[in-house]
Amino acid sequence: MCKRFDDWSPQIEKYCIENGLNFEKAKKLSKSWGIDDLMLLHYDPEKGKMGLRDETPMPLALYIKKGADGALVFEQTEHTKKYLS
Repeated sequence: MCKRFDDWSPQIEKYCIENGLNFEKAKKLSKSWGIDDLMLLHYDPEKGKMGLRDETPMPLALYIKKGADGALVFEQTEHTKKYLS
């Protein structure tokens, strides 16, 4: 797992429970992160077999960022329920 996910794991798990999402699935998703944000992405091994020559993006399942007050802000996408239910 990535360090950002590890650090924020208790809050992510709480959010998942409160919103009917599967935390175990969230742990297995691909992750991309910046200084104050984390993206959980769905990787489909059947797509994107051409490496960098393939323009197949991974669907963003959940976007998490640190707000101005330091609390985490969660943003669901049209893919959230599909990959985290």
